[in-house]
Amino acid sequence: MTADTAPIVLPAENPYVGPRAFRRDEHLPNRQHVARELADLVIAERVVLLHAPSGAGKTSLIQAAVARMLRSDGFMPTAPARVDKPVPARGNRYVHSIGVDLLGAETPGLDDLTVGEIVERLEPPLLDGTARVLVIDQLEEILTLDPTDRDAKEEFFRQLGAALADGALFALLAVREDYLGGFDRYLRFLPGRLRARFRLDFLDHDEALAAVRRPAAEQRVSFVEGAAEKLVDRLARARVDRPDGADHWLRSPYVEPFQLQVVCRTLWRLTAAHGENFHEIGTGDVERVDIDRALSRYYGSALMELERELGVDQRAVRDWFEDELITARRFRAQTTDPPVPGELGVRVLDALEDAYLIRADTRAGTTWYELAHDRLITAVIDANQAWRHATLEPWQAAAYDWHRNQRQSAFLLTGDALRLAPRPAATGLAEVEREFLVRSFDEAGLASARGITSRLALLAAAEAVVIVVLLVLLVVMT
Repeated sequence: MTADTAPIVLPAENPYVGPRAFRRDEHLPNRQHVARELADLVIAERVVLLHAPSGAGKTSLIQAAVARMLRSDGFMPTAPARVDKPVPARGNRYVHSIGVDLLGAETPGLDDLTVGEIVERLEPPLLDGTARVLVIDQLEEILTLDPTDRDAKEEFFRQLGAALADGALFALLAVREDYLGGFDRYLRFLPGRLRARFRLDFLDHDEALAAVRRPAAEQRVSFVEGAAEKLVDRLARARVDRPDGADHWLRSPYVEPFQLQVVCRTLWRLTAAHGENFHEIGTGDVERVDIDRALSRYYGSALMELERELGVDQRAVRDWFEDELITARRFRAQTTDPPVPGELGVRVLDALEDAYLIRADTRAGTTWYELAHDRLITAVIDANQAWRHATLEPWQAAAYDWHRNQRQSAFLLTGDALRLAPRPAATGLAEVEREFLVRSFDEAGLASARGITSRLALLAAAEAVVIVVLLVLLVVMT
């Protein structure tokens, strides 16, 4: 059978995974050489610390590539475990969390097991000549969940070090690199003090191209010459603030995997809408993809999920994004305050980080939050504006338009719109709404006063004219 007579395979489901990590049964379309280097380092050094910026793809690399390579090399890696579970009735919360992920929450006596005992109970049992690799992902959570429980942290690392001491157990520990300094006080408990380290960065140009092309190619869809390059070029844009006050978008050497997946998934959906039997994606298709709109859709979906899962007021979170994370000149800002107070605020921040919408930066014991990327600025503002106009009363949407436009008087309520709006003393108003109504009513009062003054002036002028005319007539008659 020739290529010309081969049966046509129609594109099936969207091949881009979107804004989530690649799973164990999925194929990572790029970074195979990186995964090979990391797997070899684990085999050679036994205990390795993988560190990377938030959103660089640590979990995807481990689950969809490194673990597979280690298995093919005769090792038995565990599923990635985390230390994020709630505090148990007794025992060390971080050890317990590892046990829940690796053995299951219903395991008898789980609260009393050490790290070493948890590893010993793993199934299937090791064969002769096989070594276990303990994989712990997002280990920075041990630093952030409870900053006050140093004793529990030390006990966890002491147990981890004891489990690694006999040389039979291997380990791959993954952390966000901005938390590396926080581990210094615990290095003394671990073999080699975690000297073997591997840094993962965002996607370079070639890795981004592979992530764009290969998933489509697996479904017999190709990019025409220059189309994939154009998409990567659009994604690799970074905003730079110049000394003259102007901002410029320059080409960055890196692409963030999260953005690439969100945009590529949108590109496939839009192209597939032209017909199920499409075989190529052209530069026109790439140009039609609105990156800001794709990110806006993702942002909106993430907030809807947040409201559904945590019960948080979506409007409060949207206001927080604009008021705390974006400046009046549309640059990224930082804040230490959560969208809502209390424990719920902490959970919201964690969820927003997991969704790659914000990043946390801890300095001198204080955690600052900012947007994950400059690209999200326009996406957030546009999505918020559309949501408010679709959800809120017209006067409420007008209040946010006024606030976003430097509170100019031209955006205040007038006429019928003002008469239909509530008074500033009404209950349940957001602060920006109350200020907007106060200004609108004050401005309307000034305008009314100016109108009365103007009418009085006109009346006075008219009276003066009448008097002058009467005087002239009187002179003429005499």
